[in-house]
Amino acid sequence: MQDSDFRPGRRTCIATLLAGAWAPGRLLAATDTLGLAEKAVQVIVPFTPGTTPDLCARLLSPRLSELSGRSFVVENKAGASGMIGLGAVAKAAPDGHTLAFSTNTALTLPLVYNSVPFDVIESFSPVAMLGTTNFALCVHPSLGVTTLEQFAAYVRRNPGQVNYGSPGQGTFHHLCMEMLAANLKLDMVHVPYKGSAGATTDLLAGHIKAMFQPMHVAVPMQQENRLVILGASRKEQDTTYTTIAPLATLGASGYDADAWYAVWGPRGMDPALVGRYNAALNGLLGDATIRATLVKQGVTPKTMTPQALGQLSREELAKWREVVKAAKIQPA
Repeated sequence: MQDSDFRPGRRTCIATLLAGAWAPGRLLAATDTLGLAEKAVQVIVPFTPGTTPDLCARLLSPRLSELSGRSFVVENKAGASGMIGLGAVAKAAPDGHTLAFSTNTALTLPLVYNSVPFDVIESFSPVAMLGTTNFALCVHPSLGVTTLEQFAAYVRRNPGQVNYGSPGQGTFHHLCMEMLAANLKLDMVHVPYKGSAGATTDLLAGHIKAMFQPMHVAVPMQQENRLVILGASRKEQDTTYTTIAPLATLGASGYDADAWYAVWGPRGMDPALVGRYNAALNGLLGDATIRATLVKQGVTPKTMTPQALGQLSREELAKWREVVKAAKIQPA
């Protein structure tokens, strides 16, 4: 479930955040509040520039530099659905000088790939939650449905005939739809793409009939009457898009799929150091400017203790394992 699409249309913001990729030696703090050695911190993003984890890293790294007096250097190590970058973090020394800004999609890697060079739980130290992104169930207007009930009825009348898209096998979008299909007992056909752009283009053209999209990406398209939103993936009511109800309240009882972003370090980090990082990041997420920037990019800031993040990670892995099993998805 790699991060192929957690990237809204935000070119104006990217330039600003790229400027925040902290250069070595540009230090503002007189002392290190994190207790780090006098060397740069490598911030690894296992995805390409412009993805949500990348934007989070480039937004927060300069502020961590200000707090610590150390350089936080963002490096994109994309490839193999995030396994290259995460593998580098897993092998790094647990001294706080290597961090991963990643997504909960990393937790499903062993479910959709046969060979993963690390343990998605045991190889890392949970550090801090950053925020979440709600997703919308979208359909093409040509289906003639406007509610989840109508959509489910249409699919049941046409079993194996309704195709839906995703940015690829095992992506968040794919597993969200498979979880919905299992919940409502729907028979649909998955059409995997190589990335979100092609899938979105074909959804808008009507070549595929349904797809999960990040809420802040889908809403403008609905406002232009290019697609219809049937509900939200997160079980809690979205406080930004208050007119879009959770799917869990519309007939998909218990349905809950939340895309989230967090910081991890290598296994074995000193709990005291993890605690200092957690406190620093939680404090930054309380900053009004940072919060506004994240919300603009479709991220709802959220804080969590390292212990709670570790527990959530284990629960997510178990949840998606059941979805993959039910959908009979074979690891590649």
